[in-house]
Amino acid sequence: MKAASGTAGADLKQRLERLHEIPTLPHIVTKVVSISNRSDTSAADLGRIIEKDQTLAAKVLRLANSPFYGFPKRIYSVSHAVVVLGLNAVKGLTLGATAFDMMKASGMEHLWRHSLGVAMMATVLAPRAGLRNPEEVFVAGLLHDLGQVIISEKLSDQAAQIEQDFREHDCFRSEVEQEALGLTHADVAGWVADMWNLPTLLKDPMMFHHRPTLALAAPLHAAIVHVADILVKAMGCGVTGNNLVPAPSPEAWKLVRLDEKGLAACIDKATQEFETIDQYLA
Repeated sequence: MKAASGTAGADLKQRLERLHEIPTLPHIVTKVVSISNRSDTSAADLGRIIEKDQTLAAKVLRLANSPFYGFPKRIYSVSHAVVVLGLNAVKGLTLGATAFDMMKASGMEHLWRHSLGVAMMATVLAPRAGLRNPEEVFVAGLLHDLGQVIISEKLSDQAAQIEQDFREHDCFRSEVEQEALGLTHADVAGWVADMWNLPTLLKDPMMFHHRPTLALAAPLHAAIVHVADILVKAMGCGVTGNNLVPAPSPEAWKLVRLDEKGLAACIDKATQEFETIDQYLA
């Protein structure tokens, strides 16, 4: 693969920004992200905002009642969901619901399946890596491949060629994107994170999930999503295209603290979680 110029990537970013082709968050989701970041926000406050949008409220409740969380009693209100799951988790559900809508509208349900698998695996890896708030990497896992959606929707001609080359050759998607566009879907995901005013703990894993050593602000989060992404690809969850699985970054692997026994335990746990994906997406 020949190297592409950085100028091409910069030009493309300017084009997308000029044409407003990087999607913005729905107004209600922007408010959810903003208020959930405030220290004085209560469950009732956040619940009232989400419940003003009946469609979003229904999606949040459906996700909160999914088998992944496994609560014995049904959650009937968004405020209750906030109390049970926490502010950050519910913020993540609203962002996840938005991402799902985008992928579904683009006919990329397989990508959502993969993204959900990465989110689940990241949550399994998080405690082993010493991360106190696993919901942060759950959300990053859901959002990490959003750049693929933008490329597919806004650069459809190039995206079709990228998809064909990716399927027919022994190379990685990011290599094909770099040659065709001068950037990768991870770069685009970083732009999306900026436009959505997402915190660094989400932006770094989105932008550096293929190059985690570049994530200087949130190296552990990026390492977890990086390792989760590779493991989920190896397990075949939501994967399309060729069967190549990249080797994990040694530095990221060390941060996640995986040994042979721990790896087997995490794969077993994630395999059980993957069995709920179809119910989660229903």
